Amino acid sequence: MLSFTQQQTIYGDLSGNTSTANLTRGAYLANIEQRYLLQKFFNNEETYTITTVGAVSLTVTAIPAIGATSATLSYAWFSPSVQTTVTFSSGEQRVVTFKNGSTAITWQNGLVGTKFNLTAIVAAAATSATLASAWTFPTASYVIQFSDGEQKTVTLTLGSTAVTWVGGLSATVAANFYTSVNTVTLAVGGVQTYKLPADYSKLKTGTLTIGSLKWTPTEVTSREEWDRLNVFPYYADIPSHFFIWNNQFALWPIPATTGNIITFNYKRRIPDLSIADVLGSAGVTASVTNGSTTVTVAGVSLMPTNNAIGESRWIQIAPTTASATSGDNLWYKIASVDSTTSITLDQPYQGTTVANSISWTIGQMPVLMEDFQDMLIWKPLIFYYSSIVDNKVKKSEFEGLYNEKLALLEEYAGTKTINVNLCRRTMSRNPNLYSQSFGGI
Repeated sequence: MLSFTQQQTIYGDLSGNTSTANLTRGAYLANIEQRYLLQKFFNNEETYTITTVGAVSLTVTAIPAIGATSATLSYAWFSPSVQTTVTFSSGEQRVVTFKNGSTAITWQNGLVGTKFNLTAIVAAAATSATLASAWTFPTASYVIQFSDGEQKTVTLTLGSTAVTWVGGLSATVAANFYTSVNTVTLAVGGVQTYKLPADYSKLKTGTLTIGSLKWTPTEVTSREEWDRLNVFPYYADIPSHFFIWNNQFALWPIPATTGNIITFNYKRRIPDLSIADVLGSAGVTASVTNGSTTVTVAGVSLMPTNNAIGESRWIQIAPTTASATSGDNLWYKIASVDSTTSITLDQPYQGTTVANSISWTIGQMPVLMEDFQDMLIWKPLIFYYSSIVDNKVKKSEFEGLYNEKLALLEEYAGTKTINVNLCRRTMSRNPNLYSQSFGGI
């Protein structure tokens, strides 16, 4: 295994240039090369599941005012972050943004409100008016908007036609006004669009599971076709089409029921190699028990895993002469760094129990399998000796090393009969997923 730091060290030594600018350039070229090799030779697939959100009624903490573009839910949004159509009590509809775990909701274009008729045109400087019919909502102060856009806070009384406010109107207005939405209840239609994973690159296959049945929608390939399908909202559980745009996955018809499972099998993007090694030393120790997936470190503060992009670090505990601190020298993939001092391994530790070892390394590793990680050094050196430094002999030497490994890689992974699993976690393979793919992919 060659960590990011080890690759940079070797590249700097072989190029004879350890300047920050050159090492940074080498890292850029290594990241480009890794993506090229993964694209050419490996499926690099990942599986991701979310659940549908059907029609639901929500409440907000306060009545939205005229012109409002936001509100606060009574409790946090429980589903994945989405944008979906909401109907307010005035009948107005807005595409509202909901964020997972948040009570804040937002939309564009302020609310107009509900129209109420008056018995007559209201003159400039007036401080009162008369409703065409008695007010049927609770007695309260409401923000109203007159036909010229002027707003006033008025007192409206249940069963009364009288309307009063403080401060005369600036101009004569029409015989009607609009008031804020008169309820805290919002009707949310089924959620049609769902955010794709942060590391999404290209959809490979997928299904929507309803009960014991798996449905495979057909891909819509253009926005024009998608808009024709969505002339009016249509709700149903069985999906017939899907559309990917703006990093979102959309279903048609709009799901009517909450809890049906959407499963994506997709080609994933990978994080840049950029994280420096963390090394054990005097006072900087690591401990792990045989058969355990928990590693505890002391004397250093680790960077916890960013759940949005996953984990790409590995840990190695080296052998020592002291049995209590002697590791098995294998690299173990880190499933997550849970805190600044606690690590969870992807697989249980197989060596003998280690207590307070100072001979350990945490390194960010390429997704490219370890037999071919040196190609991420040879390719940047080819560029270096053909552009930064003109040295045809060195360029030819590293081209030979690269091409030798490339031939082995083509032999190993150049056919579909060999499946290389490069995923962050174990993937279950259901043959039903491959009977028909999304969009014929």
